[in-house]
Amino acid sequence: MRTLLLFLVTFSLSAFALETEIKSTTDHLLENDAVMAVRHTYPPGTESGMHGHDYPYRVVYVLEGGTAKIVPADSSKPTRTITFKEGMTLYVPAATHNVINIGDTQITLLEIELKP
Repeated sequence: MRTLLLFLVTFSLSAFALETEIKSTTDHLLENDAVMAVRHTYPPGTESGMHGHDYPYRVVYVLEGGTAKIVPADSSKPTRTITFKEGMTLYVPAATHNVINIGDTQITLLEIELKP
């Protein structure tokens, strides 16, 4: 009985840990025929997963800064480490990549893509 109780408590705690796993989020704020605006939030240790940006004109505004590793899908291109500072604005061309928060602070980016 004691073993069964210990198993059930351990299983319950494991299930709770899986349910509360911290993940990055993407909130779609606006999309129409001309523009797409999204907010990306990366808690420490999270990543976007490999994804692509199809539109050639993209601006990123940093709401909350931190350090991220940008891993391109094309392995012949170098992985970059970027320190985002609050208020920083970047022009970023279309790309396929993974964004990984390697710092200890949450990173929040506002991304605006203009559609052709």
